[in-house]
Order: sequence, then structure tokens, then C-alpha cells
Amino acid sequence: QALLALSLLFSVLVSVSDSACYHALPKPGAKYCVDGVDNSKHAVGATWTNRRCYKCTCSTKGMKCCDTMFSAHVHTEGCTVEYDYDKCTFEVFHTKDRTIKCQYGVVGK
Repeated sequence: QALLALSLLFSVLVSVSDSACYHALPKPGAKYCVDGVDNSKHAVGATWTNRRCYKCTCSTKGMKCCDTMFSAHVHTEGCTVEYDYDKCTFEVFHTKDRTIKCQYGVVGK
């Protein structure tokens, strides 16, 4: 029960501390971390970027992953955001005419 209470407390603190990051506690005796995005295994001490552009680090205390890409919030009607997860970039454009300038804001990183 103490472990469950500690895990719950840790989850609450993580969500308040950094909204662009998430943490995963290690399983007892684990020698690696499992990235839930692509189910890949990584040794303790490893750092990698997964297919959703989160940079992750595996340690004996668990895995920490933080978003490396901004999120765009479009302010111009008719414009949309296209994310490129291979390059960890995005493009904002008008769906009918790409020469029309789009206003947008970014959040994250």
C-alpha cells in the first residue's frame, strides 16, 4: 500500500511540475526501460528520441520523456497544422491557398 500511495503522489507531482514531460517508474529489478510509444527497450543510461518526438532518458529511477516539438495553435480560419514526426517539425498552411499567411501560436518544449 505504501508503494501505491507513493506512486500516486509521484504521479500528481509529475503532472504539476512539467506538462511537456512524463515519467515512468521502473519495475523492481529492471535493467532497462520500455518506451511505451514504440515498445522499444533501452538500457539504463541510454537517451533516445522516439517516433512521437519525445526525447527520453532511462535511469535506475525510471524513464523520463520530454516533448521536443512545439504544438501549434492556429488562429487563422482555414489554416491547419501538419506535423512531420520523421523530422520533428510542423508546417502551418491555408488548406485552399498555401500563399495565404496563417497566424498561429506555439506551446511546449
